[in-house]
Amino acid sequence: VKKVALAVVIVLLVTAVATCVGVIGELHFTAAAVVLLTHMSVFSVHYNRASKINTETMAATTNVSVSVPTYPNNVAQCAEDWELHGTKCYYFSPRSAKLPWKESRKMCQRLKGDLVKIESREEQDKFWIGLTDSEAEGQWVWTNGSPLNSSLAFWFGNDDNKEPDNWTVEDPEGEDCARMGQKPFIEGLKWWYDRSCQKKQRSICEKTAKILQA
Repeated sequence: VKKVALAVVIVLLVTAVATCVGVIGELHFTAAAVVLLTHMSVFSVHYNRASKINTETMAATTNVSVSVPTYPNNVAQCAEDWELHGTKCYYFSPRSAKLPWKESRKMCQRLKGDLVKIESREEQDKFWIGLTDSEAEGQWVWTNGSPLNSSLAFWFGNDDNKEPDNWTVEDPEGEDCARMGQKPFIEGLKWWYDRSCQKKQRSICEKTAKILQA
């Protein structure tokens, strides 16, 4: 059995969003998978077995906490190498499986899932997420067709650089796919970057868990 060095904390956050324009709209609950990976050379990480999972609920715009729907392991199950949280299963691709955005999505779909939809305010690492503006520049949508909620957009930004910037130096076609960033020396919680869809990154797949009984 491979030794596992404790170098990964997986934080899964479920956010309740109430859209207010005079009247509070319908709450939509989505399980969001976010990974915090430390990059110290003294650690090695084993991704094929369960890592420690912490849950935290937070209201992004209304400061209202909600309960995370969870099921015992004998009620909701995930396939091998997938992590269960609530009613969702998450797969974190290993370092050896870096792919362009479209190929990452195809991989998730072959596994009967899709690239994860992120709606959380947590520290993150370099993974493709299911967000793109490839159809219309500046109009970011998730792979399920829903538009990006501006109150739940975690684009990186400072005085020198603001994302998304559709940079065309590396790719003349610009940057139309979103990935979670890597936290180097910058404080804060906004770590999304738009990148060329051709760059190879790891990915997080998401699918609904198999419910064995009510």
